Amino acid sequence: MNKLRIADCVLRIGTWFMAAFFLFSTVPAALAMSGREVYEKVHEVRTRALDRQTEASMTLFDRGGGTRTRSLVEYSKKGEGEAYKVLVVFKTPPDLKDVGFLVHARSFADRDLWAYFPEFKRIRRIPTTSQDDSFFGTDFSYDDFGGPPNLDDYRFTILREEVVDGMACQVIEVEPKVRRKWSRYVAWVAKDLWVHVKIEYYQDKQLYRQGTFSDVRIIDDIPTPFRAMMENVKTGHRTGLTIEDIRYHTSFDDELFTQRSLERAGK
Repeated sequence: MNKLRIADCVLRIGTWFMAAFFLFSTVPAALAMSGREVYEKVHEVRTRALDRQTEASMTLFDRGGGTRTRSLVEYSKKGEGEAYKVLVVFKTPPDLKDVGFLVHARSFADRDLWAYFPEFKRIRRIPTTSQDDSFFGTDFSYDDFGGPPNLDDYRFTILREEVVDGMACQVIEVEPKVRRKWSRYVAWVAKDLWVHVKIEYYQDKQLYRQGTFSDVRIIDDIPTPFRAMMENVKTGHRTGLTIEDIRYHTSFDDELFTQRSLERAGK
């Protein structure tokens, strides 16, 4: 009788271990990643995309249904280590023609930002405290055009998985260690592509800005959203951005990224 009980116990234990092994072995690999590890993948994609030239158009939508259009060109160059440079120049409309934006990053944590306004013939330094302000009247921010962030400045938490536009996504909550204009954001990161497809910015518990990124294409092995829409939830104002042309693996001279070049619209 004791032998039968022992055999039954052994059988039950063996069945439990098999069930546990099956359960944990079928957990998707991406779920085993931490929020920080997901963003390291995102960061790697953004860093590989730094040597590029982009031509894009913008459409600004106001609450009343009115629209305004703009066009711009962006140049960027990766330097040694974490260093990089970015130059953005507006081409149209006439009142924004040759208005520019320049970034010099010595590292992901240490960068200088400037804006140039031809009407006043002056370059204005943009302080770090203003990096979340509106990018020349749009619903994007200066930081959106400022290059990859320093991951050590944030805390990352995986919330769940969701499918957005047919793409499996990790939903990540990102909190800055030092308070910014927003207290946190929630991002939907496409697995295997490692790009944002949706993002929501919060001021404490209140949603104030949200964006979507779509039409993701693989260009030179770099996943690239060709369309973005950013909305200010408080004002109802939206800005759409469409990439008209993009070239990666460019090699621009450092002279393109000087303040003198900024004043000359990259010429």
